Amino acid sequence: MSEPTKTTYFITGGNRGIGFNLVKILSASPSNVIIASIRGSTSLPKNKELEDLRKDRENIHVVQLDITEEVSINKVASEIKETPSFDGIDIFISNSGISDAYYEVLQAPKKVWLDHYTTNTLGPILVLQQLYPLLLLKKTRKLFFISSLAGSITGFVPFSLSAYGQSKAALNYTIKELSFELKSKDFITVAFHPGMVLTDMGQYGISKFKDADLKINFSNFKSLSPEESATELIHVFGKISVEDNGKFYNYDGTLAEF
Repeated sequence: MSEPTKTTYFITGGNRGIGFNLVKILSASPSNVIIASIRGSTSLPKNKELEDLRKDRENIHVVQLDITEEVSINKVASEIKETPSFDGIDIFISNSGISDAYYEVLQAPKKVWLDHYTTNTLGPILVLQQLYPLLLLKKTRKLFFISSLAGSITGFVPFSLSAYGQSKAALNYTIKELSFELKSKDFITVAFHPGMVLTDMGQYGISKFKDADLKINFSNFKSLSPEESATELIHVFGKISVEDNGKFYNYDGTLAEF
């Protein structure tokens, strides 16, 4: 009797926030194999939750990846191939990112622009370049990118997000282009807005917005815990089909505007 088919997920930034909760929820099913990337030693405090979970669940594997360092990116495929019984990646989830650009455009330093573009745009692209051959080993071929409405041109919101918004807009363009370029290879490429999430990064951003001179009532915005966001996203992930290629979804399954 053959073993049941397993679905292998690769998730960047699997140690904290939305990424950790994606790992936690998806790994609860023994039919899923999770390969989660982290930065730094598993003994670091920021990686402790994931390391404790990994000890309890044999279907979680951890690899080292710094999406801002090309040397690290170039090693990740080899490290993934060394995980037990590896036979390819079904679903690629790009989750890592930074958000620390609450400047007006004319005040944002060059380093802030470069840091956000390197992490939020180039990082996912360069990682995918390395892992593309591993995705071709499977027929699932789904690429899920955690983006943001901050990068929406059509749905522009009046916040000063400068480098963060630009980096997510560039990522959204790349997602659209990938959906066109990889369609003939049966890939499904989709962008997702995770909501206003109360991660460390999200709480910092919300505090900046509230401190700013904005005529926005934040009580109208639903805030989510990382677990709530991950739960909602996974529900939407499960419904994604070929008809969704190139689309941009909110965490609740409604269409977002590019």
